Amino acid sequence: MNRTILGRVPPKTTGTSIALTLLALTPIGCGGGSARPPTPDFTLSVSPSSVETDVRTTTAPITISVTGQTGFAGSVSVSLQGLPPGITVSPSSSFSLAAGDSQSITLSIADIAAVGGTSVTVFASSGSHSHKAQLGLTADSMVRTYQVGSVLYLESGNAVDVARIGLETAWGGSIVELSLNGTEFVNRDGTGREVQVSYREGNNIRWNPTLAGDDFNQGTPTIAYNMTSSSLYTKAQPLQWYAESFGGTLGNPAFSDVLVEQTVTAVSNQPHTFRVHYKATHMANDLHPDAAQEFPVVYTNGNYNRFVYYAGVSPWANGAVSVTQFPNLPAFSPELYVPEHWGALVDTQNLGLTVFVPSQYPYVLGFASPSPGGSGPADDWTNYFAPFVTFDIGPNFAFQGDIYLIAGDYRAARQIIYQMHENLPSADILPPTGSTDTPSSGATVSGLISVSGWALDDVSVSKVEVLVDRSVDGVATYGSLRPDVAGTFPHAPPNIGFSYSLDTTKYPDGQHTINVRTTDQGGNAAVFGAVVINIAN
Repeated sequence: MNRTILGRVPPKTTGTSIALTLLALTPIGCGGGSARPPTPDFTLSVSPSSVETDVRTTTAPITISVTGQTGFAGSVSVSLQGLPPGITVSPSSSFSLAAGDSQSITLSIADIAAVGGTSVTVFASSGSHSHKAQLGLTADSMVRTYQVGSVLYLESGNAVDVARIGLETAWGGSIVELSLNGTEFVNRDGTGREVQVSYREGNNIRWNPTLAGDDFNQGTPTIAYNMTSSSLYTKAQPLQWYAESFGGTLGNPAFSDVLVEQTVTAVSNQPHTFRVHYKATHMANDLHPDAAQEFPVVYTNGNYNRFVYYAGVSPWANGAVSVTQFPNLPAFSPELYVPEHWGALVDTQNLGLTVFVPSQYPYVLGFASPSPGGSGPADDWTNYFAPFVTFDIGPNFAFQGDIYLIAGDYRAARQIIYQMHENLPSADILPPTGSTDTPSSGATVSGLISVSGWALDDVSVSKVEVLVDRSVDGVATYGSLRPDVAGTFPHAPPNIGFSYSLDTTKYPDGQHTINVRTTDQGGNAAVFGAVVINIAN
């Protein structure tokens, strides 16, 4: 029984003062002797606790301090442990400090040091006492830009490990290169390949503004471009891919009504990583209804034909990945479920191109066209995928969003994505997507008819409206069971159906157009493709 008994002795009086003394007796069963006094010790501190600087530079001063406690007066040995290759300490990585003293050090980052973050242990000891503190160190990449012919380049890395991205100004600024130490991953066989943006609409599959150019292999002219020491910028008005459908011919391309601006920077505190920011602006007043957009379209060279992704239901926990060998990836339906919002096309050594789109729906689609072993030339072998991003393009449309491209081993890329995911602000920038199932287009109707379908959002749907001839007729009931949608979109919630009773007698006989407009909690709205009906009351 470990219990201390406190006793009280009779008071001793001196004048008018009374002193009380508490006597601490020996704990029962612990033997005789007095209480042991506190042992002298010390504390260790590092300020700042994290530093960041470019490769081939030196950090700001870091102060390491030792403070004595309970009479500590000894000398403390201090050392920095776990220093990555290429990192040196000045004046020294080991030294002694007396209690109450500090030492200022700097870290020099050689041009061969690995880009990214690491943790250095500051270890201090004196006799039987020791303490540790962690110092976070981030080495930022060396970044440079330059131009060769019509291609703008941005490099990021160190003296021995360099990733490079290239934008072709003769093709609207489309990304014709993403390489690592000279190994190229992007297929640039023609204007329909590369990594670029391409737009669609729900009513006309041939409406397809494509940043690089058209099906005649005519490149989109770049309206403007600019290079700073650390960024690339392009501005272009994409051509219609199906030129003939819009009056275009060889030598006379058809321009779309969309303007695309693109800014590329290196994510300097991560290796082999680039951020591409897109801004799209609609320059007309017509409506291009909701469709799956290619944001971006991703084409790699043929040997990068293993598609890697996480398909489980517990994202951001380093769960086992899935690997699909081309050409076995579904063409467009059903979608592949990718709740971590990334996918990678890699070779048998797991090297290739990883694409992370924070704002996408958790799905991808893709196909191989053609693949190695086909009849085309070797530089025509390619593989494709596109993150699932949907919106319509209507009057006053302006859309901005980011994608991240990472060169190299997908396993390292996944950890980079995890770190970015923790630090990127969450943003709901996409509207709902879905389908109008009834009535069918071209139907002749009368009286009350049902307008029904489903709507899915990456957060939640707040309103579904039915429009007749572009004017709101009323608000649909939303939340009915549609478990069948999960057959195309795995893990889609079941209660995403909508229905509405439309009174056609309010409208004159003849042809009319029905659209459904859906809005999410963030105010993002999309108009589904038109259903043309003939009213005959």
